[in-house]
Amino acid sequence: MIGALFGVGAALLIGFSDLFGRRVALHSSAITSASSMQAFGAAAVLLSLIAWPGSFSAQDLTLGAISGAGFAVGLCCYYLGLTRASSAIVAPLAAVLATLVPFGWAIMREVEISAVSLIGVVLALMGLVAVTAGRQRSGSVITGIKWGLLSGVGYGVGQAVLLDVASTSGPIAIAGQRVIAVALMLPLAVLTKNRTVAPRGSRIVGIAAGICAGGASIAFFQGLRFDPLATVIGISLFPVFTVLVGRLQYDDAIEKRQIIGIILAVIGTVCVVAG
Repeated sequence: MIGALFGVGAALLIGFSDLFGRRVALHSSAITSASSMQAFGAAAVLLSLIAWPGSFSAQDLTLGAISGAGFAVGLCCYYLGLTRASSAIVAPLAAVLATLVPFGWAIMREVEISAVSLIGVVLALMGLVAVTAGRQRSGSVITGIKWGLLSGVGYGVGQAVLLDVASTSGPIAIAGQRVIAVALMLPLAVLTKNRTVAPRGSRIVGIAAGICAGGASIAFFQGLRFDPLATVIGISLFPVFTVLVGRLQYDDAIEKRQIIGIILAVIGTVCVVAG
């Protein structure tokens, strides 16, 4: 239960980072928003080492670096998707895949999984189909599915490797994750001729987005120390917050079947946690 609470807390922080991050994207670009968020997020995590130093491990630092690469891909594709399609398409698709990849990794590592958890995965997949499948495939829907898939795979790999990080090395691994993500995003921003940090007028919200993103990483790893599977499933609830932000703050379109799909995904998540 504690792992699930940390996971949901991380999901809530991701929702807040979306609230602020999309404002940066509107002022500049999705790549600027992602690179700025990673930079300020890395700064927040590095500062947290003062109170949560951890112990050094080369292996865990490497795993953190791999996780950072996955998160960089996930975040960049996520914001590219949000600027081109509805959050009701991109967010649930990314979240379910980001859950299934580490879930599959846990199965390969022979982690015991109950029947209730398996039912939850099936429900989550049904919700995924309801969110992404439709009679008419408009360009924006196809674009949203494409970026959501890429984002989900990136996030999934980033989360899966953290399952093998020792709790004593967690802070170092998380710091490595964020630093590598910045190291990948900043050159991308320069090569694509985008700003590397949020411009004036949106810099404060950019800092807020980064702090929330860094806090989500810390909460996520703290949850892994108690219950890895429940934490991974808990953080997958972030589409609930993202879609609410998109609908209330950015007037994103959302259909009834997508609402049903999101509900199924949430129910599936609850089943996995309960199992």
